[in-house]
Amino acid sequence: MLAKLKNITSTDQLPTEIPLILLRGAVLLPKAHLPVPIFDTVHLSLADEGLKEQKLIGLIQPNASLRETPNFDDLDLFSIGTLARITEIDEITNEKMIVTLEGICRFKLVEKRETDEGYPIAKVTYEHFSADLVEENDFMLDRDRLLKLLKPYFERLEINLNWDEIKKVSNQKLVTALTMACPFRPSEKQILLETQNPKDQSSVITTLIEMAVYSSQNDIITYH
Repeated sequence: MLAKLKNITSTDQLPTEIPLILLRGAVLLPKAHLPVPIFDTVHLSLADEGLKEQKLIGLIQPNASLRETPNFDDLDLFSIGTLARITEIDEITNEKMIVTLEGICRFKLVEKRETDEGYPIAKVTYEHFSADLVEENDFMLDRDRLLKLLKPYFERLEINLNWDEIKKVSNQKLVTALTMACPFRPSEKQILLETQNPKDQSSVITTLIEMAVYSSQNDIITYH
């Protein structure tokens, strides 16, 4: 486990220029943890610098596959990402590692550029996201409706859930876990990331899961 930085209580304490990890199909919510596999030399260099100096790193989604847009200047990024700290590192080989990121606060991208070392860096603002630094607050959630949807949803994905653990977690932790773990499309994950608060996120995620369950049921009716 890496040493923790001092507690951050205000967006004024956050850097306005940060290096970026670009990862399509994944989002990181504040206070959540995300293992990120790193196999390319650019991100290996970035992670190494971050570990040495305890720099904070931004995670953001490209709007298209990196293979489709190899030129960084032409690369379109979503406007909202998450500032994170590296909390753990598992070095598989000299050319592969898995870093665990802890989400701190969402940011809005202002501008981006590529450094001489070859990794992306961005100017960002945390306006409208100061609530991300506040301790977890409970909120009303139609938990019965959501849990009823989760059973057929994960059965279709052939994933077994630990229902005892799910029943114990708070509403916010449940919504956060589902946002990051469910195999939504990149654009749907981005919608969840950009939704202002956990209560609204819970409404969006319930609708997405409901649509997926309804769609799978229609497929069964159509083809069988």
